[in-house]
Amino acid sequence: MTELGDSLERMNFMQLLLLFVFVTSYVLAIGALVGGRARMRFALLALAAAAGFAAMTDPWVHGALLVAFVVAALGGFVMLTWLLARWLAPRQAGMSATAVAESVPTPLPAVAPPHPEGTAAAPKLPRRARAAR
Repeated sequence: MTELGDSLERMNFMQLLLLFVFVTSYVLAIGALVGGRARMRFALLALAAAAGFAAMTDPWVHGALLVAFVVAALGGFVMLTWLLARWLAPRQAGMSATAVAESVPTPLPAVAPPHPEGTAAAPKLPRRARAAR
């Protein structure tokens, strides 16, 4: 364990920058802050930054261990916040999961019902005149 501490003390600016890029892009990749395509790009960036960090660390095993510790620490943080949210969330007394599901209002229909006389409910709008060039 002292060898890992020595590797941490010998880190240069580039290694710290790669570690920062890894942590930031990893959090953005696993979170729901950005869309699917951007999450994939952040995941690839996190993988590249982790590989670069491990390759620059002497020996590379210490860099890989540090990346694994960061991933485990972030997972532990997410688990702890989820447990605290479940534990501290206000509960509704006497309501089961099925009662909660039944209390959710049903959505309105997307299509309006037909007009009683058989005509369209909304009158047609006039077309715009094309601009003359």
